[in-house]
Amino acid sequence: MSRIAVVEDNEDLREEILFHLQRAGHVARGAADAAGFDALHAATPFDLVVLDLGLPGEDGLSLAARLRCDGGVRIVMLTARGSLDERVTGLDAGADASLVKPVDMRELLA
Repeated sequence: MSRIAVVEDNEDLREEILFHLQRAGHVARGAADAAGFDALHAATPFDLVVLDLGLPGEDGLSLAARLRCDGGVRIVMLTARGSLDERVTGLDAGADASLVKPVDMRELLA
């Protein structure tokens, strides 16, 4: 059972992702921004972060780079920015995978 954080500012999408992750047996928590994630992660570190690029305040690229420096956390970028350059930028920032919204929940769970 993995501990997964979903950092997504769209509440409806965040709740949908959390529902599917929890239904698949994962311990999943959500945050609307980097500051909210930091508070959750400080209490109990996560194994994986599903991370939106376009967050209010600190953006997903910056958070991914910070997480990669700390090491140990896997990162899946989830973004509406679907161009090749945007996906590569996310991977270069430290993401292990990049998925484009709208994402099929089966693909995300895989």
